[in-house]
Amino acid sequence: MQQVMSQIREVLLSQKCVAVISHNNPDGDTLGSQLALAAALGNAGIETILLNNDTISEKYHFVAGSERIQPYREGMELPEVVVFVDCASLELAGCSADTPFLQGRILINIDHHTSNRQYGSINYVKGDAAANCQNMYEVIRALGVEITPEIATALYMGLSTDTGHFLFDNVSSETLRIAAELKDRGADTNTLRLNMYESCSHKRIALMKYILNDLHISVNGKYAWSKLHYEMMEQLKPESTDIDGLVNTIKDIDGVEIAMLFRGVAPDKTKVSLRSKAWADVNAVAGQFGGGGHVRASGCSFSCSVEEAAEQLVPAVKKYIEETEQH
Repeated sequence: MQQVMSQIREVLLSQKCVAVISHNNPDGDTLGSQLALAAALGNAGIETILLNNDTISEKYHFVAGSERIQPYREGMELPEVVVFVDCASLELAGCSADTPFLQGRILINIDHHTSNRQYGSINYVKGDAAANCQNMYEVIRALGVEITPEIATALYMGLSTDTGHFLFDNVSSETLRIAAELKDRGADTNTLRLNMYESCSHKRIALMKYILNDLHISVNGKYAWSKLHYEMMEQLKPESTDIDGLVNTIKDIDGVEIAMLFRGVAPDKTKVSLRSKAWADVNAVAGQFGGGGHVRASGCSFSCSVEEAAEQLVPAVKKYIEETEQH
């Protein structure tokens, strides 16, 4: 990895402008990675173009630089180097290997998903990192740029939000050491707390009501699921931050090992979030349907309604638990 890091340093510091792309439906980790890298490059005298296809929720507006993130516009000329952050695949950022504006570019892939497809010209993928901002901290250190309060806040946001406030079992002592350093360097944890953890939108409350009203728990209590139908989602039109983490409402039920939340994004398309509590590998389950992510948190998509998607995935989860449950 040291050789890869040296490549990243050499390539980035030789540029006058770099594009940084975060994944669709952005969360705190992908945005924290994007904004921290942009601030670090800016402090090194390198301009950045920040891209994301979706609207950035007001929840994240407290992080410096968030207002600079924009969708790709037809005819926009990208620089020679394009960095993808927290994207296990190009598709998660709305791109593909054939995307015209990526042709002839050097793609740098900085990610922490074990399902990463290694699509970059340079790939810095460490699946044991609790959050991609943990990887980005290492990248910024390698650039030799000072970690300012602005950078520290962005990185701390990613660490905090992607680790369940540092409670998930992927959190290492190194994760906590980095968090402590970021706090020492001026991370604004108070503003983060107010915006991310003590501000719940009315739409999120409405979604929680739907989830509980549709809740299904298996006979043995080991797995549970709920559905957010497309028609309801169209009526409510929630932001991504209204949805983030809602699957944990199901996972937190006593005895449930695997939680599934089916969300209709079109009449014939469903996205599913999977979470596990203690031992199940939901990345393996999602992989059966072309998805992926992490052992404890993963996802997949279906080209059908939420009801039809549940008819396919729930039996697969049932079979997985029956075959692998630890006694």
